[in-house]
Amino acid sequence: MRAHSLCVLPFLFASCGLVRDWRELETEPMPIGECFDGVAHCATGMRFTSDESVTDRGLGIWQSRWRQRVKPPVGHPARYRLRVEILVDEGSAKAGWPLRFAIDQEYVDDLRRSNAPEEDDWSSDGQDRELEAILGEALRRKLAPRANGIMAPRAKQVAPPGS
Repeated sequence: MRAHSLCVLPFLFASCGLVRDWRELETEPMPIGECFDGVAHCATGMRFTSDESVTDRGLGIWQSRWRQRVKPPVGHPARYRLRVEILVDEGSAKAGWPLRFAIDQEYVDDLRRSNAPEEDDWSSDGQDRELEAILGEALRRKLAPRANGIMAPRAKQVAPPGS
């Protein structure tokens, strides 16, 4: 009986971890360094600052520091950060690089702790889908495949009547 209850124990702790719903993108063929630089360019263009303790060019990981904000309507402290992973083992310079990214959000639920929250006071608040969509578009423009090396044509502009 005791052995059966120990088998369930690992599943109880599995729910405590962070679960991400990654956005994914395939780059055009390019060296890994160029891909990493493109990720860094897009991320810093959106005012994310690299967390050098986590970011690793060789492993293809770019992670930002937490950015603070206030969660409406009550004014809970909130924060968010970007994580991008270039899947180095699954891509190549000739074929392109698969990458995935997510923007995690956290907030302090207990307003009594809002003036000086400690790490244990933060709770997951899912992902920022709007910022992910904006970043995804920036990454696509910088790194994604182009049709035969040419940018996709823009919508045809129609001249106004009488011009």
